[in-house]
Amino acid sequence: MKRLLIIILALLIAFNLNAQEPANELFKIKYATLVSEYTPDRSKEVSNADIEQFREQYKRLQEGLKEIEMFEYDVLTEGNIFTDKELKSIDKENQVDDLENMLKKYSEEMKVFLGENDEFGIGKEDCLKTYSNLKHCIERKDNDAAFIYWREMFKYYPKFKNAYSKGDYLVCQKIKETIGDKKEFYIDTLLLLYDQRIKYLGNNKKYGTGYSNGKKGSCLYKYRKESALNEAYKLLKESIEIQQESSSYNVVKDFFDANTDMINGKRIEPEEFVNNYIVSIEVLKGSTKRYSDLIDKEKNKTNPNIKNIENWKIYIANNIKVSEYINKKFASSGPAKCEYLIPAFKDNFNKNKTDTVWLKKVSGILSWKECTNDPFYREVLIELYSLNPSANTAALIGALYLKERKYTEALKFFKEAYEKEQDPNKKAEFCYNAAYILYLKNNYLESRSLARKAIEYKGNFGKPYILIARLYAGSYASCGTEDFEKSAVYWVAVDKLIKAKNVDPACEKEANELIIKYKKKFPNKEIGFMKLIYEGNVYKVNCWIQENTSARY
Repeated sequence: MKRLLIIILALLIAFNLNAQEPANELFKIKYATLVSEYTPDRSKEVSNADIEQFREQYKRLQEGLKEIEMFEYDVLTEGNIFTDKELKSIDKENQVDDLENMLKKYSEEMKVFLGENDEFGIGKEDCLKTYSNLKHCIERKDNDAAFIYWREMFKYYPKFKNAYSKGDYLVCQKIKETIGDKKEFYIDTLLLLYDQRIKYLGNNKKYGTGYSNGKKGSCLYKYRKESALNEAYKLLKESIEIQQESSSYNVVKDFFDANTDMINGKRIEPEEFVNNYIVSIEVLKGSTKRYSDLIDKEKNKTNPNIKNIENWKIYIANNIKVSEYINKKFASSGPAKCEYLIPAFKDNFNKNKTDTVWLKKVSGILSWKECTNDPFYREVLIELYSLNPSANTAALIGALYLKERKYTEALKFFKEAYEKEQDPNKKAEFCYNAAYILYLKNNYLESRSLARKAIEYKGNFGKPYILIARLYAGSYASCGTEDFEKSAVYWVAVDKLIKAKNVDPACEKEANELIIKYKKKFPNKEIGFMKLIYEGNVYKVNCWIQENTSARY
């Protein structure tokens, strides 16, 4: 009995093999070139010439399918691929359906293969027709029909870049409209869209890997933050590193939100959190500058594109809005405190102390977060100054030394600051600071000299005049041998105070307070009469001051 069953099974297998043979043999004969030379092989490089040959084979497959359809309607006589007689022969063996399925299988494989190797897949006309139908459906707000066309584009024309933005929109709409498992399915579809975009268009200058990583990272952060935070963070970070100022403000915002979640979950160190903050703000600044430059360039054209200008202005406004959001979130975060910032920066100081960009970022943050009392802040500034001796850094170091009453060191850096500075207003400020330090060191002559320089750089600067007034008032004991001569220094002091409030209203309050104080110390009127020095007479104050003034009592 067992032997009989084996014989029956062998006969059945042989029968099936013979039954399959007519369709197989006919296919091999009619598509000999395809089978021998143009079966899709993803391990080999495909040239443009190969693409055209594959397209020809695809057309022959489609032609064969049409002829089978005509045969089934009994209207085929002599086709380019099959004859009526050939199809009738295999029809006797019930093999027409098998032949048709074989052609469909090869057609499908060929269509996918062509799409993987050429932007227009099976042909430019078919590709653009499908894309046109996709666009028209979206314009009519028929998203269901559009989705069908998009899936065809996604499957058969993956290198056609324009279809991806439409797919992004359509799949996102599906996500909004569905719940549960369907929603998860469409989220997976959206992630697959970004993966495929990277695979086929990763080298695209504008919408390559960096762009798609940002989109995918934002998608993961929005829909699967709990389970995929690490991956979302990694993708968003990579996107910004690649895109730089071309990054979307949405991606930057999602990146910093993910950054905050990572630090709150103790998945990254405080320094990385702080560095990510710096990167986020600088990227947005760079983006804003980029759009501002585009606006200026466009405005200089004979016929500027107003729509582009308005769109760029919107991008700038959004950049500013996101920057404010990030600044506020960073300022309120735990790691953005001196107790976290200082150790975080210290740990990486030695390996970064030759990096001017890093030093600038660190000094800026420490200043903003009011961590300037820590000696590390000055250490950073001094290192930065040694690499890039700018006027601003010199002034910051000088201010720290001044606060510590280390006047010699402070004077050195403020002098270097005003010598290096090119902007007249800033130069005046630095010069004044140096003059003030000299006043504290009792070097009145040089102090006045620098105060006068500050006035030369900035004519409406009242502080140097007040400083000179203090210098003169402080010289009471050394200017003259009699009380009248000594008290005359207050006349020239008040002259300077009047000048200060006249040129600089911001100094009016301080100047008036000193005027009231110094007027009480004017020379005695009776002694003046005895010396024949009357109200309004010109009087020269000698000693180191050497200035003329008007007598007042």
